[in-house]
Amino acid sequence: MRLLWVVVALFLSMSLAHAQETMRITIGADPYIQALLKLALSYDEAQPELKFVYDIPTQKRAIRLLGKDNGIDVFWSVTSSKREKLARAIRIPLVKGVLGYRLGLIRKADVSRMEKLNTIGDFQSVHFGLRDDWPDLDIFKKNNLKVVSYPREGNAYEMLRSGRFDILPTDVLDGVYLDTESGIQADPHHIYYYPSAVYFFVAKNDLVLYNKLKSGLEQAHADGSFDKLFNRYFATRLKDANLAKRKRIDLVNPLLPLSAPLSHATYWYKNNNEGNQ
Repeated sequence: MRLLWVVVALFLSMSLAHAQETMRITIGADPYIQALLKLALSYDEAQPELKFVYDIPTQKRAIRLLGKDNGIDVFWSVTSSKREKLARAIRIPLVKGVLGYRLGLIRKADVSRMEKLNTIGDFQSVHFGLRDDWPDLDIFKKNNLKVVSYPREGNAYEMLRSGRFDILPTDVLDGVYLDTESGIQADPHHIYYYPSAVYFFVAKNDLVLYNKLKSGLEQAHADGSFDKLFNRYFATRLKDANLAKRKRIDLVNPLLPLSAPLSHATYWYKNNNEGNQ
């Protein structure tokens, strides 16, 4: 019997060591997220190697596989109350809320028309195109804006060109570089904004990893390395988006949990009259 317990103890210690040596994440992780994850882990003596996991096609499946033998250890996503019930959120925004800034793609012929719109009420006269599985869809609807949804396989650019809708909200980091020869361009006058947070998530019962990542991100903020990494990836693109010269149309985000650290100024990107990071 004693020999059996020795074998079991040895097996458990080997399993723990293996768990500390690797950290499983989904394949195709954004380079910035990988770099930020490594930065957060760098403050701990045990720095696991990232191991990429295939065959996790959806975010819904990924969050349910956190901590499972056939799953992953860390997941990142825009937060919601539902997701925070399924997993433990490290409530430090990974991209400083930048995904809440949406640039409107419009037809080139509509530039002067859009210039006359100044308030969110003015935008109730136009139609926004949003993919049916994007959280933006519900956010724009909740703000009493007219929305035309399209499926994942839909050609949003062609729908915009053909007049199915008037504005296609898109990622501010990429939309400014759209090839205007297509008859579409970024609206030069406006930026849409709603508070949005992307967090790291871990399994509910994984307090060790939770505390490790939380402590690492806090230390990265404190010593300036978080902002240094953020600026390395995003400063040029945000500068090119010229947010400070665009009229900001603020939207309410009913999907954002009340637990979001909105009062923690250093966690968020600032623009317009608030100054730039």
